Amino acid sequence: MARFLALISTVFLLFSCGQIGTISGGPKDEVAPQIVQTNLSDKQLNFQGQQVQITFDEYIELVKPNEQIVLVPADTKLACKLSKKTLDISFENALIPNTTYTLYLNGAVKDVTEGNDSLMKFTFSTGKQMDSLRFHCSVYDAYSKEMLPKVTVGLYNHWEDAKPRYFAQSNGEGMVRFDALKAGDYYVKSFVDVNQDGQIQVNEKQGYRFESLHLDNTYQDTLNMAVSLPVQIDKVKNARVIPPGIIGLHLPADRSRDRIQLNGQIIDINRLIGAGEDSVLIAIGSTKETDLSLVVEQDTLFVRYPLKQQAAKLGVQFIEKEGLQDRFFISCSDFIQFIDTTKIQLRNMEDSSLVSYSIDYLAHMIELTPKKGCRNLKLVVGEGAIVGLTQNKNAAFQKEIQWKLKREFGDLTMMFSDTIDAGMIQVIQKTEVIRTIEIQRSTKLLVPNLLPGEYTFKILLDRNKNGKWDPVSPETKTLAEEVLLYKAPVKIRANWEIESTFDVRKE
Repeated sequence: MARFLALISTVFLLFSCGQIGTISGGPKDEVAPQIVQTNLSDKQLNFQGQQVQITFDEYIELVKPNEQIVLVPADTKLACKLSKKTLDISFENALIPNTTYTLYLNGAVKDVTEGNDSLMKFTFSTGKQMDSLRFHCSVYDAYSKEMLPKVTVGLYNHWEDAKPRYFAQSNGEGMVRFDALKAGDYYVKSFVDVNQDGQIQVNEKQGYRFESLHLDNTYQDTLNMAVSLPVQIDKVKNARVIPPGIIGLHLPADRSRDRIQLNGQIIDINRLIGAGEDSVLIAIGSTKETDLSLVVEQDTLFVRYPLKQQAAKLGVQFIEKEGLQDRFFISCSDFIQFIDTTKIQLRNMEDSSLVSYSIDYLAHMIELTPKKGCRNLKLVVGEGAIVGLTQNKNAAFQKEIQWKLKREFGDLTMMFSDTIDAGMIQVIQKTEVIRTIEIQRSTKLLVPNLLPGEYTFKILLDRNKNGKWDPVSPETKTLAEEVLLYKAPVKIRANWEIESTFDVRKE
């Protein structure tokens, strides 16, 4: 089944084996090899052979036959042999009686001169009648809502089955079509077959219909399937030095932060701070060791800390914040031990006057609040104004700040067609999520202080109310949480209040 590739998503364009769809090979010869003789015809009944023999009108060569020649259902392995103009496809085991099969050749045969290839299929039965049931479904990414190509969709006789009875692959529009199916009850699973082994792996995007689906001639619907990557088993990883004084570490949320050791010593709580749900920043402090070891529960990570990094200046970075601000923030590359405020100035750029401010800091972050509003400010941090736990000091730093006033922003009230029990609303400008807001038990939400422009929105419905979006879970048989996407832009104007209605009924 790993040989399936992009095969079945395209073959529905063809009508029979004898009709070969050609792919352009250039102006000299655009005709793919043509069949002149075969022991299997499309729609053939009572086929009892152990091999299929196809003779073409010209010399041919095979292209990835193990991947491009596929039998569905895959009840036997195939062996392909080419002799001049004739291709022999042998069945390792006997085909099941009274069963409909489809043999696909997806660009596996091409001529030896111009390289023209073709798409061919043979649908045949080992019994007196042909299964003719059709089934359609669409596949999309559960989080982005984008239709996905090259997703394998399988119909399984039993939920526990690792390999499907029938399978097909989505085309460029995320659509999948099955033909020649036998009526019955099936479980539907979809997955991005990264390693092309024909089976669902934990590290592959996947989606399910957890209840069995009865397919017969009365079933006319298109099944919509959302795929997502299940929660992965996370590890402590990616420890790196941010010179001169911080180690950044990826630390899964379920791992303890209480007894992390640095070079054999348990890190004081004041030298560790969370930097998101799954990462921490650790202050190195004053040391001359060039090899550092971190111990988190049972995991040990080693980090190089060369003398050049130890001697580096303390880095200073202005943190840009979205929305209306009454203060601003500065990030440092070491935990802060001391600040000399006489070396930090704020100036009104319109008249060069000094602007008084209050200042506070925690770990590696400085919060600075001007005591009066100015349109344009200049921040000057003199050399040596900030001293880190490593005893290193900062280099001189300057930043011009354009301070935005309340009247330059607009407000949006989002009105929902129904109550949102729990969820997160993402405010998107172009392709960037600029703000995420949690919401609970509400039919409306105020989104204040948006700069003029056009915005789209995404609502992540938090079904289990754990404060985050959850993907599919095959273990608990729960689908990915619903995502509502609103692509029609809402236009915000300065100093205006806008109200817009959002339909939150599930698709």
